[in-house]
Amino acid sequence: MICFATSDAQPHFRGSEMLIVHDMFRREFALMPRLVRGVSAGDRDRAQIIGDHIEGATSALHTHHVLEDDNVWPLLLDRCGELVAPLVKLMEGQHHQIARLVPQVDEALTVWRDSPTVGSRQALVDGLDRLMAAVLESYATWNRRASTSALNRFLAKMVSAHPPPAVKGRALRLDYITQPKARPPTFVLFSSRAHALPETYRRYLVNGLRENFDLPGTPIRLTLRAKVNPYAGKKRRR
Repeated sequence: MICFATSDAQPHFRGSEMLIVHDMFRREFALMPRLVRGVSAGDRDRAQIIGDHIEGATSALHTHHVLEDDNVWPLLLDRCGELVAPLVKLMEGQHHQIARLVPQVDEALTVWRDSPTVGSRQALVDGLDRLMAAVLESYATWNRRASTSALNRFLAKMVSAHPPPAVKGRALRLDYITQPKARPPTFVLFSSRAHALPETYRRYLVNGLRENFDLPGTPIRLTLRAKVNPYAGKKRRR
């Protein structure tokens, strides 16, 4: 994102470390229900070992979210403004939801450690499942992909409803659209004169992508690319 560049030559934001941390949390919380189910009723020693791991992971998750809320989101809003405001609102809401679920897991964990019965084990597993669903919610949106056929049906519908404006008396033709990658959702729109497409129409398409493919608050990258004419520069045969 260009908005991460700063006038005082500060380095660009590198998100690889954050992705590693997020992948770690998803992996560990996905494994926890099975680990808990594997502890036999009455096995307090094993429950203590697994409980220590769960407690450490939930504590680390809480600290990670506090650091993002206090440091990352304000910096994003300061540098990027309205461009990322929907994303920040979405992430803050998901953090609040997780913050409500973690104490429930902690309470169930305390009961299970003291008395690892079948009932306390299931209560903890249920709490972990609810927490994992919340953890995966933002990840699913961030990684969402759309098929090329669905994207081009979407493009045809959007153009039919509001054709792109003519530029210097010439109509703009939008040929096709693809999604080459996710994280974040990234789309490429091919056009005969991509450079001439007004920014207002580009925003119209981005808002349509967000609404039609259920991408609330997620940054969407839409790149405009000129369609290459394979016959350009070649002489016609007589």
